[in-house]
Amino acid sequence: MDREELFEAYLNDCEKSNPIQFPGLGNPNKDILIIGKESTAVSNNHIREFINLCRDKDLRDKPRKIKPENYTWRNYQLLFDLIYKRQSNYTDYWDFERECAFTTEMSNIPSKHSHLTKKIKEGIDIRIEFLKQSKFIQSFPVVILACSNYIRNDEASGYTINETFGVKFDNEPKADGRPIGAHVDYPKGFWYFTHHSNDGKKLVIHTIQLSQFYKPMLEDMAEEIRKHLNIK
Repeated sequence: MDREELFEAYLNDCEKSNPIQFPGLGNPNKDILIIGKESTAVSNNHIREFINLCRDKDLRDKPRKIKPENYTWRNYQLLFDLIYKRQSNYTDYWDFERECAFTTEMSNIPSKHSHLTKKIKEGIDIRIEFLKQSKFIQSFPVVILACSNYIRNDEASGYTINETFGVKFDNEPKADGRPIGAHVDYPKGFWYFTHHSNDGKKLVIHTIQLSQFYKPMLEDMAEEIRKHLNIK
């Protein structure tokens, strides 16, 4: 199946799932999937509106009006501009979803403060299994998990990132002894880790929610992705 067929199957699965699953937005034919923390859809009817929007090829990746207070989307736009060494054709809109990526969320439950309540944890567990089973989600060669502690990759969690995306943590040490991706020279609170599939075709980057800004980290992440996708 091509990506459009995988996407239609994904939307059908979102709609039929119990509970119904938030689909995301953007261009399903691009190489990069970015998964943030939580959706903004506050009801099943709202989620269905997103599903119907995704089925509209003319509107699903339409550039979004810039909201200065949305720091996450501002940093998404910057990250993709760095990856593709581009500048948007728009001054009043974010267009990274049309030109560069598909976006979705790790939690199907909106939360103003991103607190991992029991309800949200249970919802994330369901969501992770849903993403794991989706051939569309698994088809992306690059996945950016910009959702901090909403997914983990350690013994206590059962190495959830590895199990969900079919990758392994890049733990080969650098020359200075640090694992690949362990950027301890960043200011406190900024980090990312890299993971690859055994065949090297998939790159998964786990990082913080990108509402926080530290340009050197975004530049390093962009370079990792450029290298993986062989972008000159």
